[in-house]
Amino acid sequence: MKNLPACKTCVNSGFYCNSCQAKLDAGVLTQFELDLAKDLLKLEESENFGFLRDISFYKAIDFDDVVIFVIGKRDKIKIKQNLIDWIKETYEIDELIFTEQTKNPRSALESLISPYKLISLNEIFLATGDIEFKGVLNKNDQDLLLFTQEELEALVLELSGNVIRIEFI
Repeated sequence: MKNLPACKTCVNSGFYCNSCQAKLDAGVLTQFELDLAKDLLKLEESENFGFLRDISFYKAIDFDDVVIFVIGKRDKIKIKQNLIDWIKETYEIDELIFTEQTKNPRSALESLISPYKLISLNEIFLATGDIEFKGVLNKNDQDLLLFTQEELEALVLELSGNVIRIEFI
């Protein structure tokens, strides 16, 4: 793998350097991510999963029965069905969402609501000088989405670092 959420040595050994231990203590890194990274490193050695050598894995957000994988740009097209099936079976996950690492709230939100559409995304300039975003979604899709309005707002903040307000019309 090109990138991992922690040092390759730390992932393989299970003993963490000061940097990785600090990330783990601060909650930036989770044990789930470390376990997954270790499994993916083992898998990349096998013939069927050799494509993993060209993929970057930055973060995994475990959200009940849904896991959101943050991967490198243009890595989505490299991921094969056998990996998706293996992850779902091994970790007993119902739904996997792959999203590229980005600071763009539009792409983060669109990956979370797919296959439903984002009607509009507007920038809101606050008097404090801060910028927030307003995402408008179709009210008919509200019950079909995997996440609630509050969950979407929290996830977009975690994925992109941008504050967003979701509205259904």
